[in-house]
Amino acid sequence: MPQLTAKNLKQLLDDPENRSPSIDGMPYDRNSIQPSVVHFGVGNFHRCHQAVYMDRLLRQGFDSWGIIGVSMRSTKTRDALKSQDFLYTVVTLGGQASFRIIGSILDILVAPEDLGAVVKLIAEKSTKLVTTTITEKGYCLSSGNIDHSHIDMSADEANLGKPRTIYGYLAAGIILRSRSDAGPLSIVCCDNIEAGGQKLRAGVYALLKIHAPHLEDWTDKNISFASSMVDRVAPATDDALKTLVDSTLNLEDAWPVSAEPFSQWIIEDKFAGPKPPLDEVGVIFTPDIVKYQKMKLRFLNASHSIIAVLAHLTGHKNIHNALEHPPIFEFVVRVLRETILPVTDIPEGFEASNYIIDVILRFQNSALPYSAQQVNTDSSQKINLRWFPIIDDALKKRNDTRLMSFMIAAWVIYIEKALEDDELSDPLRAELVKIHQNGTTNIGQFLKAIGADKFSFMDSSSFKAAVTRAYETLSDNDVSIAITDVLNETELPSKPKKDPYYA
Repeated sequence: MPQLTAKNLKQLLDDPENRSPSIDGMPYDRNSIQPSVVHFGVGNFHRCHQAVYMDRLLRQGFDSWGIIGVSMRSTKTRDALKSQDFLYTVVTLGGQASFRIIGSILDILVAPEDLGAVVKLIAEKSTKLVTTTITEKGYCLSSGNIDHSHIDMSADEANLGKPRTIYGYLAAGIILRSRSDAGPLSIVCCDNIEAGGQKLRAGVYALLKIHAPHLEDWTDKNISFASSMVDRVAPATDDALKTLVDSTLNLEDAWPVSAEPFSQWIIEDKFAGPKPPLDEVGVIFTPDIVKYQKMKLRFLNASHSIIAVLAHLTGHKNIHNALEHPPIFEFVVRVLRETILPVTDIPEGFEASNYIIDVILRFQNSALPYSAQQVNTDSSQKINLRWFPIIDDALKKRNDTRLMSFMIAAWVIYIEKALEDDELSDPLRAELVKIHQNGTTNIGQFLKAIGADKFSFMDSSSFKAAVTRAYETLSDNDVSIAITDVLNETELPSKPKKDPYYA
């Protein structure tokens, strides 16, 4: 089978008899594309997300936004794509699969092979935008802040001649860029970390303060740092995907990627240099990215954990299987609409009801199955961020919290069941085991162990009483029946005077 290359692709697209109608070709001349984007971290997510958005721009005639990728360590992606002119296929899985050839990545450098080339690339006058998807680990963080004792960060602070961190590459590139006065540069963090743009800025400025303190004013005027929120599921590439692509294209693609239909990119509107017209292809620029991050956390992540807990208790292996169960489906929809929506600040112009529909459709996509147990991994850390602030906000507004009190009880029962079945994967496992081995259920101890005492709902006797009632109902009844019963409740019974579960 011939390899996917620019030449072979053209021959395929020019031959309608052998071309599958599900293939979306590449309707632009790559020779006319100007590379102005440097992207660090050319993994599957970037190739099915940012690179796709840039490909959309190129298809609309915005030919100055080609990408040069930089791999911080591995040669794998570069080696796989170089012989096929850095072309690859994105397969959208959901309903009928669709296939799109992406041509926005023009080259990939492997940083350790030529550190100087990467630094020079950042300094090039033609480079207008630097983006990053290097995972949280790549930012050398500890407790959410840059760890200056990290071996790589310490190395860059001692010597920028051979950068080892993203901050080192950026600082070295900025220093070189200033010497030629190459003009403004925009840097955008595309990892879902809190205040990612600010962290990039802090790391770069820490190195500039050591190696080039005279450039801080120049950097203030010419370099911007922005955060962004990205969202699209991109599974690992396996042999089954390669076989599917090869048989559809009649061309061999060494490293295709797959993704769900949904895709979202929200960018903080901070650009020192030219801003790519990404709003023409579905990207949202906003002065306040926090609202979007909170909306994703509450609607998508919170409901994901809700489904996962209920799936485990009802014996459903995957998230989409659980949503085929009517009581769980109704419960999740009502939580989103009746509990989460009223206490979430929705960005202006954004339609929350449509977003809720998108969330449910994504979870129902059986082409990309989510293991419930995978979602439940580290649940003690997740519900702290995903559920507890929702409960506090609902109580402040005197809203109905019975569905969330039910979920707290369900989570406690999940922990007990997972411990008994030796299925709990959680950083607080040892402490949760100790509580469980006491022999009597103490909801309060479980919640305090995961930091719930920092939230005001722990001071609400009525809320805790509702959790207790839900726990007893779930313990004494079929879980599906208990879910149906709580959905049918119109009001909560009066709270007991003393609650033994919070001793």
